[in-house]
Amino acid sequence: MSDFYVGYLPNAPAALGGFVRKAVAGLGALGVVIALVLVIGQTRLASSAFEYGKVRDFEGTMETSPYPTLLVSRPGELGPNEAYSRYLLVAPGKHGAEQLVDGFHGKYVRLRGQLIYRDGATMVEVEPGSIILTDSAEVKPETIRDLGPVTVSGEIVDSKCYLGVMNPGEGKVHRDCASRCLSGGIPPLFITSDGRKQFLLVGSDGGAFSRDTLRDFIAEPITIQGELLKRGETRLLRIDARMLQHPGGS
Repeated sequence: MSDFYVGYLPNAPAALGGFVRKAVAGLGALGVVIALVLVIGQTRLASSAFEYGKVRDFEGTMETSPYPTLLVSRPGELGPNEAYSRYLLVAPGKHGAEQLVDGFHGKYVRLRGQLIYRDGATMVEVEPGSIILTDSAEVKPETIRDLGPVTVSGEIVDSKCYLGVMNPGEGKVHRDCASRCLSGGIPPLFITSDGRKQFLLVGSDGGAFSRDTLRDFIAEPITIQGELLKRGETRLLRIDARMLQHPGGS
């Protein structure tokens, strides 16, 4: 009965006290191990950014098709397909920039906005009313190169959230947000399953999709067949939306 502990006694029996100390230490070590396993097992957040509140000035040539884009000249002597950095343009909130850039196609402009970027891809959330014409020499349009048919597996996301406004900006947890963004005119991206490649999606005519065309296929694993195009540094995937199928579909 020497190991029986009575609560009002000043000390527990030696054997019982030693057992409790070992048990507490063991449970503490187990908790640390479990915490480390959970941390290591978490999906790492992408290296992306939205410079919220940091408004910059941008200057370049406006493209409005297939999606609003600003071409900013790079310094130095470069080839015709490397002479410009391309910034996708969007409006504040879950809206595309079509109305903001209306009438500016092919014009050299100055605008203000907040930078969004991820993995070398860049976007600007344009400040409404900030686009103004400037005097500059005419810019030669970049040619579109057809690189042939491809088959890729991955998922459709909205470019604004994926490039930095949300993190993570893909997967089922982001489906509803992405659906509203694409319905608002945000350009759609296709991201490969390994996350290494991204393609700006365009229709079979090379133009932008109507806003709800891709709604049923957002944020689910699918395989797409299409024509790979390249315009400057931007990879485009031209697809026929009628050929899209859900996983397991015939």
